[in-house]
Amino acid sequence: MLMESCWNFLRNSGRPERKVTLAILGLDNAGKTTTVQSIQGENPEDVCPTVGFSPVDLKQGQYDVTIFDLGGGEHIRGMWKHYFSECHGVMFVVDSSDVQRMKETKDTLAKVLRHPCITGKPVLLLANKQDKEGALQEADIVDHLTLKTLVKLNKFRYKIVPCSAVMPIRKKAIQGGLEWLLKTVGRGYNTINERVRKDTAEQREQEEKYRRERAERVRKVREDR
Repeated sequence: MLMESCWNFLRNSGRPERKVTLAILGLDNAGKTTTVQSIQGENPEDVCPTVGFSPVDLKQGQYDVTIFDLGGGEHIRGMWKHYFSECHGVMFVVDSSDVQRMKETKDTLAKVLRHPCITGKPVLLLANKQDKEGALQEADIVDHLTLKTLVKLNKFRYKIVPCSAVMPIRKKAIQGGLEWLLKTVGRGYNTINERVRKDTAEQREQEEKYRRERAERVRKVREDR
């Protein structure tokens, strides 16, 4: 055990640290914030719904990770796109026990995957709430979300992990899924990171242009008065 730990230290010590930004998405009440707290080793009790945006920083091996915990309410999802340019990958949380909202989940996931800043980037699908009675199994979720079709359309790598963010024995699955996502990002890190750099610069330029145009409109309105 000691020799293995020493070998892992020596093997990782020569690797440069990499900064990775992930977005954790999903419908409201899917368990996104609880999942983030589980990853951090915090108590998931008394979690309040995320309103807007909450960033979380943590260290995972050679990766300095920032997770954007984005609110899943229908009126908030339109804001997700403003954070996509910075993301190296996506964690998408599915409430496995809420069969009635599977179509809404599928449509939301499909919309995310179609976005030009997300298409092709790796996706970790967390089939949460497996502790609930009647929760869908992995194969059923694949069918409900039409994942095979989405993969063909958007050319992305994914892993689906059945889990429960509130059960200690199921939390290990979340950590394993996160490790897979980071390794997948790591394999194509230079390409993905260059894409992130370019997309982020373009978005900031567009936002600055919008601010200038808006300021000019306000100036003209004041002059007309």
